[in-house]
Amino acid sequence: MRQIRLTEVHPGMILARNLYSRKGHILLASGVRLTEVYLHKLRRLKVKTLFIHDERYADIAIPEYLSIETQQRAFSILSSTMEKIHNKEAFAIDSISSIASDIVEELIIQPSISIQLTGIATHDDYTLDHSLNCAIYAALLAHSCSFSIPQIKEITCGALLHDVGKMKVDKKIINKPDRLTEKEFGIIKEHPQSGFNLLLNKRWELSSLVAHMAWQHHEKIDGTGYPRGLQGEEILNYARLLAITDVYEAITGCRPYRKAMKLEEAYDIIHSGLGTAFDEHFGKIFLSKMALYFPGMEVLLNTGEKAIVVSLLENTPRQPMIRLIAYPDGTAYSPPIEINLAENPHLSIVSASHI
Repeated sequence: MRQIRLTEVHPGMILARNLYSRKGHILLASGVRLTEVYLHKLRRLKVKTLFIHDERYADIAIPEYLSIETQQRAFSILSSTMEKIHNKEAFAIDSISSIASDIVEELIIQPSISIQLTGIATHDDYTLDHSLNCAIYAALLAHSCSFSIPQIKEITCGALLHDVGKMKVDKKIINKPDRLTEKEFGIIKEHPQSGFNLLLNKRWELSSLVAHMAWQHHEKIDGTGYPRGLQGEEILNYARLLAITDVYEAITGCRPYRKAMKLEEAYDIIHSGLGTAFDEHFGKIFLSKMALYFPGMEVLLNTGEKAIVVSLLENTPRQPMIRLIAYPDGTAYSPPIEINLAENPHLSIVSASHI
């Protein structure tokens, strides 16, 4: 199995995982042979990637952080909650707390934890998509930082709700494909305060820490963030953790105004911001767990050889287990050879077919 961009999928390829709609319905079932008609419809739906069956790599398992069912249920609950907020209707928090708990319980049974994008669903509402992905990343990071299970569930709930204030912002501004004007950006910057006010009214149903995560997730360690310019430990530790995953998800995901950045760029942005924009302790742990490569990804080595990523290793996610498949001249390895890059420092990945 391989996960590849839709732009690289050709008619005749076979789908290796069910493709779901945002409502959880199966659009295409695993095993379907893709046709140009299907691909045209998927382009119109703005599907970005597909899992494709490949006999050469049939033994390579691509991990699924969170079941599609749980992702779809989370998206449905988020969508319903945000719609009620947008329409100024009464809304309950218990379903959000419940799905946050389910997300954490599903994630922590993983045999190893590394922060990667593989297996996370993509929907056409990028604000909700962003919130769900942030929740997954925040749960993984909190787990790596040795927070207790109740704390991780609280952090995950806060991550799901951190952008509720954007429901008060005109969608034309949220979805604007061009650079925001100074006035528009000023309106966007009001969403942490709006989110805090909304969630504080739910103080009998929800921890006040969750409301403060919404209020503080754009604050920076050096005091240059907003809305209050808090510094260092004036910022809630949950919010300091969320700020990292919030930026990571934002820059590695597609947005109306730009394409997704490469994972190496995301790594550099977070690394350069340690101690200024981001909490240094949480940031270093995040970077140590952040994967730049995924199982099923084709990579080029410094030797000119081509390889396929077989699996990620828990303590060295940026030095995966690989399978050499071709010599520099293109001749195929027969048989392919598997190598642990962590044990072969003279070998390194110089480029990859990023999703």
